[in-house]
Amino acid sequence: MTAALQHEVVTLVPTRDLRLVHDTSPVPAPAPKKATGPAVAGHFGAGDPLVDGAARLLSVPVRHVYAALWRVGLIDVVKA
Repeated sequence: MTAALQHEVVTLVPTRDLRLVHDTSPVPAPAPKKATGPAVAGHFGAGDPLVDGAARLLSVPVRHVYAALWRVGLIDVVKA
């Protein structure tokens, strides 16, 4: 909040040279909004850019670890 002393306040006197001018140009309609992707609100940290960025960054190394463990034979994938 800003405080000002009474003698520092400047009052503006309206000038008498102002006149009203009508704008006759048509107002353009707003552009239709583009459809965005489906909102995913079911995951942890929905809408938080830091959490989303960390999840995207870590998802690739986690997939590589699972793939390596699967190749070695420590993880068995069974089709149900």
